[in-house]
Amino acid sequence: MIKTLLQTDPDYVYTFLRIITGIIVFPYGMQKLFGWFSAPGFGAPGIKASLEQITARNIPKFIAWLIIIGQSFGSIALMSGFLGRIAAGGLSIIFTGTLIVHLPDGWTLNWVGTKKEEGIEYFVLLLALLLVIVIKGSGALSMDLWLIKMTCLRANHIRNPQRLTNLLSRFAVL
Repeated sequence: MIKTLLQTDPDYVYTFLRIITGIIVFPYGMQKLFGWFSAPGFGAPGIKASLEQITARNIPKFIAWLIIIGQSFGSIALMSGFLGRIAAGGLSIIFTGTLIVHLPDGWTLNWVGTKKEEGIEYFVLLLALLLVIVIKGSGALSMDLWLIKMTCLRANHIRNPQRLTNLLSRFAVL
């Protein structure tokens, strides 16, 4: 099961998409968790204010905590490529909810400041990026690919433990 979740195409295109998606989501999580990246219209800074803002929309406090933790650690997991499919799947659920909340505001972003909130075009693009990561995995330069390679090396060298120990010492794993 875990091997299926870690399996990834060692392609740099997926790496690029994963890292960019993580960078896009990172400010949302850190703004909710620590109050970083606070700007007018970007939402309330910090955990307490974020919880109040989210629960004001009749979202249960437990779900609000999942949103804060998911955006914060999910973005870090995406940038590092650690359990990228799981992180992208969780963030997809969060941003699908965000898309539903912003659906009444129309398709386009609030470019000229005439609408109450932003439209959904941004969230559709973000969900498309997350879907690629869920389907294809974390790509090259990811912890997922490294873990799969280490698992295969260990499985192939299990008959000769000394050979495995020598090989892993080169990677400074043991």
